[in-house]
Amino acid sequence: MRQILTAGLILPVIAMFAAMVAAAPQPRSVEVGHPHHPAALAKEVQQAYRDGAKVIVIRPGTYQLPATGQSTFNLDHWNNVTIRADGVTLIMRVRHAGNCFQLNHCNQVTIEGPTISQTRVTFYQGRVMSVDKIRHGYTCIWRPDRGYPFPNAARRKSFPRGFDVVNGRTLHLRVGSGDIGAARFASAGSHAFRLTFRASHSEFKVGDFLVARYGNAFQKVVLNHSRHCTIKNITMMRNGFAPIFENGGGANRIIACRWVLGPKPAGARTNPVVTNQADGFHCVNAYPGPELKNCVMTGVFLDDCIAIHGEFQAVVGASGNTITVKDNRSARLTVGQPIQISSVHGFFAIAKVLAINTFEIRTRRQARQYDHVSPLAGAGPPHKPPGIGDRLSRITLSRRLIVPAGAYVTNPLRCGSGYKVIGCHIGDTRSRGMLLKGSDGLVENNVVRGCGMAGISIGPEVWWREAGYCSHVMVEHNTLIRDGKAGPGGYFSAVYVHGRGAIGNSHIIIQHNVFRSNFSGDVFMQWSRHSAIKHNVMTGPTRPAFSGEKRQPAIVVKNSRHIVIRANHLTNPGAYKNPPIETSGR
Repeated sequence: MRQILTAGLILPVIAMFAAMVAAAPQPRSVEVGHPHHPAALAKEVQQAYRDGAKVIVIRPGTYQLPATGQSTFNLDHWNNVTIRADGVTLIMRVRHAGNCFQLNHCNQVTIEGPTISQTRVTFYQGRVMSVDKIRHGYTCIWRPDRGYPFPNAARRKSFPRGFDVVNGRTLHLRVGSGDIGAARFASAGSHAFRLTFRASHSEFKVGDFLVARYGNAFQKVVLNHSRHCTIKNITMMRNGFAPIFENGGGANRIIACRWVLGPKPAGARTNPVVTNQADGFHCVNAYPGPELKNCVMTGVFLDDCIAIHGEFQAVVGASGNTITVKDNRSARLTVGQPIQISSVHGFFAIAKVLAINTFEIRTRRQARQYDHVSPLAGAGPPHKPPGIGDRLSRITLSRRLIVPAGAYVTNPLRCGSGYKVIGCHIGDTRSRGMLLKGSDGLVENNVVRGCGMAGISIGPEVWWREAGYCSHVMVEHNTLIRDGKAGPGGYFSAVYVHGRGAIGNSHIIIQHNVFRSNFSGDVFMQWSRHSAIKHNVMTGPTRPAFSGEKRQPAIVVKNSRHIVIRANHLTNPGAYKNPPIETSGR
């Protein structure tokens, strides 16, 4: 009887719930745009939001966006809205002078569906017609492809400073080359150049492509101090630096986006081989860090595929529990949040910021006390000591520290802490696949293939002022194939954990990954503690990739403490240097 009564009540309850759902107000959806009137599209999108639309649907078609001198879709302080653009192609003009989607201080905004391109090609591309060896290097005849940018031989500064070599058969970057600079160049007829390289061996063959950066492209999507936004199913081509760029904000998601080769330019006979003139995705000062999931990057990239980092500031004075830094703004130091302090000479500490007092140097007498300071000395391009007009910040710390002048600081939370990179397919870059400088990160189930340098790079780069030291990063269930194409050494290992003089990385776990035919070894870890390299499967290349170089170790650990190396399986030990594991330093 109880079962019968219960069953009798369930159906009416379900029917009542369904009626309530049907009667509930649905998000207001509005269609905008027409391909024949592209100039009106941005205004229609703005008007739809002002009218209260929560779902703005752009009608399918190709929109030739006008050059307005500013970003096309400038979304200021938008909240809780979705822009859907399935079947939509947005093409930016050469002289656009603005980004496509600019999200400023937005929250819970979703953009999904469009293909975004531009009229300008952002790279030089041409074939090698001949190669001749000379006494101190070699020369080649390089013919830029028709329809692609053509260098001006009369203007030295405008000529490409570094070429990358793309195998003319496989269309992947060639092993042993990366940003090679021409020592001399000269015209070789009306449509070709003779390039002279100082090198001991030829790094390319007849029929290969030489490619280089040309101009730039504006960003496709900018997340400027925006939070909880989602960029989904966007396809990007003819890209410059960071078609998706994130500055500040946090907890944003990049889902199932694609970086792809663009179409042939007008008049061209050959397809493009370069997708990105520089970074694919670049994130700075975000907290929490971004989530990239199921993204795909194809074609050649001329810089890092994914870069996530914070910024360093220089310490110009210290006393007791206070330090003085040159302008607080870049490192995003915040009262109540942690501060990471390190130097190239071994100092490393973490404290909490209790107070910040920012002031300006107004007199020569004030400036004189900093005359001896060379911020970040020995760690990058020289900086001038603070002078009249410079802003300084006096930071009160939660504990007393003997901080050396010339040290550098950052807010470790604002280095992209909490980022996730999951299920992505990336690589074929002359640089790094992932350049990760935040803590509490997860790198899982990715395929990283054919990078010139490290496939996954973890740790700070003081030279570039990019922070910081990393802790609690999990790298697991990834596949790294043929990384380290550009040269031998730790900098080119498939996974490279690094620092600059201080043991600041900690709890970096590299486990259950597959390493296959990486040219400069599989894991190189330094300046780290309490970390582990375990349960990885490693298969080395059958022979050394670089002329005159010996086989590389599978695992190298230097200047580190308390590192666990356990249960790694080398399927062909003879492919590695003997012994295959090297440890040295502290």
